Amino acid sequence: MNIALAIQDYIRLNKIKQTEIAEKCGWSKQKTSVMIRGQQKMAAEDLAAICDALGVPYDYFYKLAAEQEGG
Repeated sequence: MNIALAIQDYIRLNKIKQTEIAEKCGWSKQKTSVMIRGQQKMAAEDLAAICDALGVPYDYFYKLAAEQEGG
């Protein structure tokens, strides 16, 4: 299950800029980019911050990733 890919798809489809997420999470643009691209392991609290920033439930990207994998 690729949570980072699900997040990437969501922000692309909704035309959200990574800088917006970074600002809402209080992170640098670099940290946000590295996490969203899946180049750094995402902790549960990081995923929660991203979900808060995007206004989606905490399990949203788990479900989306599972759907993308056909499950």
